[in-house]
Order: sequence, then C-alpha cells, then structure tokens
Amino acid sequence: KVIREEVHDQEVLDRFFREARAAAALRHPNIITIYASGQHEHQPYMVMEFVNGESLAEIIKKRRSLSLSQKLVFLEQICSGLYFAHRAGIVHRDIKPANVMVDGEGVVRILEFGIARIEGSAMTQDGALMGSLNYMSPEQVRGRSIDHRSDIFSVGSLAYELVTYQQAFKGGLNDGLLQRLPYDDPPPLHEAAPDVPWAVEEIIMRALQKAPENRFKDLAEMRN
Repeated sequence: KVIREEVHDQEVLDRFFREARAAAALRHPNIITIYASGQHEHQPYMVMEFVNGESLAEIIKKRRSLSLSQKLVFLEQICSGLYFAHRAGIVHRDIKPANVMVDGEGVVRILEFGIARIEGSAMTQDGALMGSLNYMSPEQVRGRSIDHRSDIFSVGSLAYELVTYQQAFKGGLNDGLLQRLPYDDPPPLHEAAPDVPWAVEEIIMRALQKAPENRFKDLAEMRN
C-alpha cells in the first residue's frame, strides 16, 4: 500500500504511518498483519499480508447466498478482532463492510486502522469528523469524544446490512443523513429479513442504541 506521489499533506502522511503503527502492534487472526512500513525514494509504503478473498462489501453487493449461521460466524470474528484491538487501547473508528475481508477459508481480516485513535495519543483530534457516514455512531457524527462503544455501533450497522443486505442508515450528506442519523432508528430488521430470529435482531438493535451506555459493555459481550 502506497501514498500517491503527489500527496505531500503532512496530516495524510501522519495518518498513513499511524495506521502502520496501530496495526503492526496487533497480532490477532482477525486483524490484517502489517510486516513493514517506511519510505522508498520519498514515497511512503506499507507492507501487509495478502488476503486471497473478498470484502464484505463485495459479498453484500452480490447478495451472496449465505446462511445466517455463516454470517454470524463472520460477525463473531469481527467482534473478536475488534475486542482485541480495544483491549490494546485502539479504537478503529471506520468499521464498514469494505474494511472487512473474508479469505477462502472463511476467516475474517479487519483492515484499515488508518484513522484509528490510539488512546493517550493526540495524533487524531477529538471533534474531527473521520469515518464513513453510513456506519458512524451518533457521538462520532456529532464530533464528540468517542471510545470503544462507537465501534460497537458501527459493528451493529455492519451486522444489520450483512443480515438484510440493506443499509441500516441509507443516504448521504446531500439528503440530510448527517442530521438524521443521531435521531432516527433504522427500519425494523424483521421487515427486511423476516426469517431472522428475534434474538439476533435484539442483539443487532442493542448495538445500534443511540446512547453508548445502552449498547453492550464491550464486543466480547456482543460476541457471546
């Protein structure tokens, strides 16, 4: 992975190497492995493992025929990898289907710790709107201080979409999603996927609670 040669913005470069440091510090089966980072002829690069598979975004786009059990296995692995990162003091901040790869054996890898905030570091300023709007927590949209519970909300959004093949929060800046997301709930999950057990819907909707304290205490609890 390289930064384009024409990019000289120091904040972008700092973010690039921050991703390398954050991910390289994590050793977990469900987190992409970073082998090296540096600069070659003034071009920053990062060397990571090659994952022979596809992203959840691709799986969702193709509406791949997967059993609910298989989807839940993916979600359990996401919870496991992120819980490990959280225990190391790292909040991902940009969990979305495009940032989760699945290899040929069905093993998940979480990618792109590029905007991760390492607890105790001032590299990323609280109050900066960083992440992907459709999967952001309400507190992140409002520019408030966030913690690991923000990632739990994003996992809930991803889970909703993986189970139903429909986004929990559709739209973008042009149609007011920035204003709607902190207040509006997604359509009832059972309307989009009537066959999903109520217990699974309860888990996903709890992760999508607007107030962080009403979500799971951590992703180990959600995984269980």
